Amino acid sequence: MRARRLLQTVVLIGATVVAAACGSDESPPVRVESVTVTTSAGTPGATTNPPADTAPPAQTRPATTVTTTKPVTTVKETTKPPANPTGQGTVIIRTQSLSGVAIPYVPVTISLHRPCDPTGNDLPEGTPEIQSWSATTDLDGRASFSAPVGCYRLRMTAPPGTNPVPEGMHTLFLPADGQTVTGQFRFQDPAPGPICASQTIVHDLNVDAWMRDATPTVTNCDGYWAVIVWDVPGDSQRIVSRTPSTPWQTYVGFPHDVCWTKARADGVPDSFESYFTKC
Repeated sequence: MRARRLLQTVVLIGATVVAAACGSDESPPVRVESVTVTTSAGTPGATTNPPADTAPPAQTRPATTVTTTKPVTTVKETTKPPANPTGQGTVIIRTQSLSGVAIPYVPVTISLHRPCDPTGNDLPEGTPEIQSWSATTDLDGRASFSAPVGCYRLRMTAPPGTNPVPEGMHTLFLPADGQTVTGQFRFQDPAPGPICASQTIVHDLNVDAWMRDATPTVTNCDGYWAVIVWDVPGDSQRIVSRTPSTPWQTYVGFPHDVCWTKARADGVPDSFESYFTKC
């Protein structure tokens, strides 16, 4: 209704202006264009759009919480044994035949190699030798060493006339302070008893070096008497004897002129009679 009344007022004013113009000859006619104004005054059901230059309300994005879990790395610490362990123990070397007969007076050597962990029972080839010890087994085929904890290689020099078992490289491991370990070198059977063994006789006689390098052979052994010979030029055969408390010594060398009567009186056993002349 308000808009209709406003429209009627504008039309009425326009008609008045036209009438005034017609009553005067001097003034040119004035053209008045009607203007129609349409005003929307809250018509029910109408939708009011926001101005074009008004920005839409900012949308609020919900907050996102990101939780980062750092992977946990577990490090297992392993205690590595020292490459050069400390401590002192005992190394025993035995020389015997396959049947257990002692092979006496065998030169043996133990050599310590480092770095090496004796608890691993492995001595890699090429590990440097640090120190070595040498001895000769006794009448029981035994040698003993006081030695540091560590890894060892074993060596021996087989006495002439013996027949060692070919077993390759020998190693031995002394893993802890105060322990005793045993290594062995074995020889083929048959083996003479340790008293009649050629190396025992050679050891006791303390022969010259050139004879120690030769191969001795015991051809007869009866109790505390024996016949031994070396593979050297000439006649190297001799009869030797010993007692329970004394070592081997030469009774007579060949050739000799001792008759059987005297020899028998000296205690030579009857099995040796063929080595003497009758007189």
